[in-house]
Amino acid sequence: MYKYTGLISLNMLYVNKKIFTINKLNFNKTLPVFSYSIATFFLMDFAFFINDIVSTLRFTYLESYILLGIPFIGRMVTPFVYSYLGRIGVPRLALASITSMAIISCLMGYETYFFELFISRFVIGILFGLATSASIEVASITKSRITIGLTMGGWALGWLLGAVFFIFLKSWELVSIAGIIFVPAVLFSKKHNVISPALRKFHFDFSFKVFIIFLLGFTPSYILEIAPSYLGSAALEESIIAYSIAISAYLLLPYMINRFSLKKTLYPSLIIVAVSGVLFFLTKNIFMAVIFTMIGLGINSLLPIISRNLNVEPDKIGPSMNFSAISGFILPVVLTVGYESINSSITILITTVCFFVFMGIEFGRKSYAKKIYKIKRN
Repeated sequence: MYKYTGLISLNMLYVNKKIFTINKLNFNKTLPVFSYSIATFFLMDFAFFINDIVSTLRFTYLESYILLGIPFIGRMVTPFVYSYLGRIGVPRLALASITSMAIISCLMGYETYFFELFISRFVIGILFGLATSASIEVASITKSRITIGLTMGGWALGWLLGAVFFIFLKSWELVSIAGIIFVPAVLFSKKHNVISPALRKFHFDFSFKVFIIFLLGFTPSYILEIAPSYLGSAALEESIIAYSIAISAYLLLPYMINRFSLKKTLYPSLIIVAVSGVLFFLTKNIFMAVIFTMIGLGINSLLPIISRNLNVEPDKIGPSMNFSAISGFILPVVLTVGYESINSSITILITTVCFFVFMGIEFGRKSYAKKIYKIKRN
């Protein structure tokens, strides 16, 4: 990718070992949060449509879940186009993606055939990747845990917005059409647009480490895609309560890292996710659903921090994260074949244990490297 190694929110931009100063006023700090939130709304509002679409369009549940997950395949296209489109400036790209998603969402309200909705949802996935890649890269480079937490919290805000829209409009067609209100987003890009002078020839930025981190860390988020249809009529209430509380978790967990440590924050969080997730899917207990949603999504705020802690370059985080989105397509389709509760519980346990072990190995490697470095210095 072209290296936006000094995205707008930084005071200093490093290009060819020279320093470029960027005025902080060039960047609106709410832009990454807004972009991630609205992009998530367009991506995940569909989760509340499943039962409605099955009854109105006569799709099978399998077809509906394919439509729910297909944007995550589209999202995997993002790394190949982000570099070229990024020439217009990161804020402009993020807001132009929001505007495009709003137009497509409005058109979806009039679509009735599976193939039409399939294409629309696929394109929304690409646009989601563009908007969120810019947001994540900016947040990661700032090294501000609050900024990272708020940006990743856009996932919860987007879900919450989708639930609120569906409560008031009560129809998937009307919610889709209502997305048109975000079309003016691109008009606000001029004021805050900065084109990084660090652009260079395309090369593929990818980190296998980050891919694994996001693949395992985002599992609770992707499993929650099936929660609205799994809970039925109780889904909207649960979503509003859980995602409202989850926003605080996006700030709480990064704060706990400052207060304690990354390891002491991550490991207890994973244990809580495993226990609450299994109990939620086996009992349909709303309290467990709220805990699982809150901590499961809160872990999202730790993923860019973990990536930076392992010394991964910021410009590799976005593309690697987008490729890990493959599970966002696979999980809703696979988990609903057979017994959802058992499939989901087993998946939560396996991925949590794998994440626990993977991070234990990485923390061990880093600790060992530090010891060797100290020995050499002495």
